Amino acid sequence: MQDVAEIYQQEEIHLLGMIQVCETCRDIILNFVRQQNGKINGIVMEDLLISLFKVEMEQRENLLHMQLAKARLSSAT
Repeated sequence: MQDVAEIYQQEEIHLLGMIQVCETCRDIILNFVRQQNGKINGIVMEDLLISLFKVEMEQRENLLHMQLAKARLSSAT
């Protein structure tokens, strides 16, 4: 049971890190768009941000499942 809890904890840390990377990438892209003063294709940037958002939401959903699994494990002990 302890091994499973440790695996869940490591996976939760990993997922939080991936979410943080997505947030950082989003901020970088938005700053880049601001610096371009309208000289960039807005549709391409929007598609890129939407794709990044979808990845982030997948990771958030995985995190939610992981947190639920951890809660179930802790209630079983």
